[in-house]
Amino acid sequence: MSFTCPSNLYTSVFETSRQCRETSNIRVDQDAIVRFLTDLTQESWSKHSIANGMAFPLRFDSLEQEINVLALIDILNTGHGFRKELHEDSDRGAFETIVFGIMSFHISGTSTDAKALAQITSWEVGTHFGITMQKDVPSELPHVTVSKPTVASKLAGQITHVLNETGQILQEKNFNTLGAFVVHAATQSQGSAETFSRILVETFPAFQDAAELDGQMVYVFKKALLLASTLQRRFGKDPQSIFAFTDIKDSPIFADNVIPTMMVHLGILVLPDNLKHTVEEGAVTNVEESYRLRAAAIDGCREIVQVANTQKIGNVDYGTEGMLNVDLDVYLWRVAKEPQYRKIPRFACKDTIFF
Repeated sequence: MSFTCPSNLYTSVFETSRQCRETSNIRVDQDAIVRFLTDLTQESWSKHSIANGMAFPLRFDSLEQEINVLALIDILNTGHGFRKELHEDSDRGAFETIVFGIMSFHISGTSTDAKALAQITSWEVGTHFGITMQKDVPSELPHVTVSKPTVASKLAGQITHVLNETGQILQEKNFNTLGAFVVHAATQSQGSAETFSRILVETFPAFQDAAELDGQMVYVFKKALLLASTLQRRFGKDPQSIFAFTDIKDSPIFADNVIPTMMVHLGILVLPDNLKHTVEEGAVTNVEESYRLRAAAIDGCREIVQVANTQKIGNVDYGTEGMLNVDLDVYLWRVAKEPQYRKIPRFACKDTIFF
């Protein structure tokens, strides 16, 4: 089934997210936004809103090789629904597991060219990413155990599917690596993060983060938007760089399960009764509920940014361009990792590859 990406990607994400939030009866509390901005300090904003663009202390033979590592981490940026199992298994969270796997490829010299990605198996993924694939459990017979797939082995299967599919597409388009394609896409984009993201979405199903709810499409595109931001932060300070995206300031946030959870905790998003269970301890959401929460977070952040840039609230200097959605995303995500917020329940959905 072919996927049609909207040409005006940013506008489509903002508009469909607002419509989804409204039809889902999720309210944005304006008073809570004012409280958030009033309580926000310069120290906290400066500390948490800056990301390093994922600069790793590794040796890369070329710019394309480094970009390939960053792009693989991004296209596989999923697994939040297996957070509990991953921590129990390896004491690593979802994102740490993905980074661990890609670092394992790089450090061991394991090929990640298109052919290798197309042929990699789930067992190889389990080995590199540190995911236990099977576990011995008691059988019905006394003193006898049997091996059964672990819960986290489903994540290994999802990772394998994305890598296989991505490798096949790269081969069809005559690109040796995902990094080579990303360089091509950035060159074609001519300084536009929106165009860059659209090329990614049009090419790879793993970036086609959208759903039809209530008879309308909802576009989120978390991983495509995040990769544009990551590359801009990592390489875009040089105005001559192909990643010096001039329109990153207009980008929506990169909605996952962390940002909506934080916004509900802060009182900015007010959920209807039929969605309140999604923020309770151990909450498991289906795909539809996840999209409703993520869309609400996109629209809620848009409103925070609008208020911050049009009303004089608080004493924070957001810079010459004002508060940006991409910086607010980084801020909320990093604050959520602070000890006082880490134990806030986050919803989990195992049936997605998009976050």
